[in-house]
Amino acid sequence: MSVNSENNRFGLNKVNQIARDIRNAIGKGLPGTDVQWEMASSDRMVQNFPRQKRDNSKIAAVLILIYPVANNLTTVFIQRPVYNGIHSGQISFPGGKSEPADRDIIATALREASEETGINSSDVTILGTLTPLYIPVSDNEVTPVIGWCDNRPDFKIDSGEVVHTIEVPLHALADYSCIKEKPFLVRDTEINVKYFDFQGAVIWGATAMILHEFFTIMKREKIGFTL
Repeated sequence: MSVNSENNRFGLNKVNQIARDIRNAIGKGLPGTDVQWEMASSDRMVQNFPRQKRDNSKIAAVLILIYPVANNLTTVFIQRPVYNGIHSGQISFPGGKSEPADRDIIATALREASEETGINSSDVTILGTLTPLYIPVSDNEVTPVIGWCDNRPDFKIDSGEVVHTIEVPLHALADYSCIKEKPFLVRDTEINVKYFDFQGAVIWGATAMILHEFFTIMKREKIGFTL
């Protein structure tokens, strides 16, 4: 075996071990809604938004896809286009509403991510799911699904749904010095928003709440994001 092959083998072993560590960490229990709400914008509090879905609420899923780039574990967000809707222009994880043909919520996350970013679903290993998050303004309950790829996917975006992808090393967000707070004007109302700032990209709302639960789990189990 060549030196390079030996190094690649040890590198892959470490990557696979981190994937197992993340799966085991999720399996030990989820922090839940209270932790998610630590990153909630002020309108959720002021308007006393409900934390649980209604009987007829829509069901949706997002995919938190983790993969190695160089020596960093990385995830991908999408920038949504500007349109006449409540999530106009936002940065989010790939995802969307469940369809009748979806086998389960994991199938929803994989299908939506494949449609929006062009990933090959068969390359994704599912590590678990986080606490479903109810979004009252769209009446959706969103389940975050954690997926793993051994290699960086070849992204091909659907330009009708996605302006561009934003790939972010997870350690850049896990360092909570990137969390900031400021007033936003949302639907003609000024609200106070906590958000993750990645090189000027503002990650807020449900996406920030989901991220916070994920990082809480990783910090609890002392899982790092560099290889």
